[in-house]
Amino acid sequence: MVETLVSSLEAVDKDKTVKISNLVKEMIDTRQAIENAEQEVKKLKAKHESISSEQIPNLMHEMQIDGIKTPHGTIEIAQKYRAYISKANQPMAFAWLRKEGHGSIIKSELKAEFGMGEDKKAQQLLAELQSKGVNPVMKEGVHHSTLSSWVKDMTEKGIDIPDELFGVYIANETKIK
Repeated sequence: MVETLVSSLEAVDKDKTVKISNLVKEMIDTRQAIENAEQEVKKLKAKHESISSEQIPNLMHEMQIDGIKTPHGTIEIAQKYRAYISKANQPMAFAWLRKEGHGSIIKSELKAEFGMGEDKKAQQLLAELQSKGVNPVMKEGVHHSTLSSWVKDMTEKGIDIPDELFGVYIANETKIK
């Protein structure tokens, strides 16, 4: 095997081998440059988030103002809402949503998709199939934007929801108009 490799290398065009070696080095350098750029983007995103959600809102709060006109645009602070149901919390979160009358935001899938508001229809079909001895796999979920919108609506109405079940995150966000 080693003899075959050595003899085949002797037949290889040395100029092309150098070109391949140079291209491999360039590829490795490019991969490293991409990783460095991605790290820089992460740092810039973190800086942007800090300015948008902490620094500007804190200064405006100290100044006791809701908005301000600057040469760069009119600045306002808005609340942003994010939520996430972890796999571990899904059974409890879905049960809570159904119990509290919010089951309509649950999307169910049983070899076919059931849209928002069709939770009962999916449950009925599942029960019917199970009564016939079929044990289908049912997939359920709440789209992240639907969940975030729902959290915002509930929060603004003053309705308490279990934050730990829904991974609720509420933060300030600077808007430039």
